[in-house]
This record gives sequence, structure tokens and C-alpha cells, in this order.
Amino acid sequence: MRLSSKSQYGLKACFILAQNYPARCVSASAIEREIAVSGKYIEKIMRMLAGHGIVTAERGVSGGYKLTRAPEAITIGDVARALEDNMEIADCITTTCEKCATGTVWRKLYDGINEGLDSMTLQSVLDDHGGAAVCRCGGAHAQEGAR
Repeated sequence: MRLSSKSQYGLKACFILAQNYPARCVSASAIEREIAVSGKYIEKIMRMLAGHGIVTAERGVSGGYKLTRAPEAITIGDVARALEDNMEIADCITTTCEKCATGTVWRKLYDGINEGLDSMTLQSVLDDHGGAAVCRCGGAHAQEGAR
């Protein structure tokens, strides 16, 4: 199972915003440069995160994106569910069919994944890696390392 690039880039963007919280907003172009993704794609991701109340956009000279809450109040699960259709990994997640033997498997997996993601906050990632930058997975240097 693999999460989409939206979650990977969205979490990187939120990490950058957490590093700058609450001092300043971060422009979409700065996020784009930092994580090496197109501006159009990062705008789409940020709109999805804004729609779920995770980030907000501010206009003006010092405008850009910022977190709506403190990093300790935003879980990694919040970010992932905003970008991955609520992390519903199978159709069985939202149904309660009593006769489906495999539905129990998918619901347990779903619950376990969400428990793990909700046990981490943006603040805990900052605490562990606050001075680090985000990697540019999929970029030129990631391909060089694979050789």
C-alpha cells in the first residue's frame, strides 16, 4: 500500500509551515522551491488542506500559507486524511455488512493506521527533526542515491 504524492508533499509543506509557526506565513513559491514540486500542484494540495481547516492563506506582501492551529494540535492523521479521502483503504471501511468476512480485516487495518498517524503531531516531528530540511524525494538527488 502506498500513499499518494499529495500526502507526501502535503506533510512536507505542513512541516515547513510548522517550522515557521506562528512567526510568519510561507509563500507557495517558497514551498514549491523547498520541496521541488510544481506551483500548480502545491496550490491544489494547499486548497485541500485549507478545506479541512489545517492551513489558511493570507494575502498581501507578507502573505502566504500558515497553520490554523499550533503544531501540537495538528496530527499527521489530520493531514493524511485531508489528502487521502479520509484514508478509507477499502469500500468495507464505511459499511457494516455483517456477512463480509474481509471487512473486519480492512477495518482493523484502517483503525491501526489511523491510531499510528494520530499518535504523531506536527510538533512531535518538529521535536525529532526541527532543524532538518525536507527531502526532495523523487527529485534529482533522490535518483542519484538510488544508483
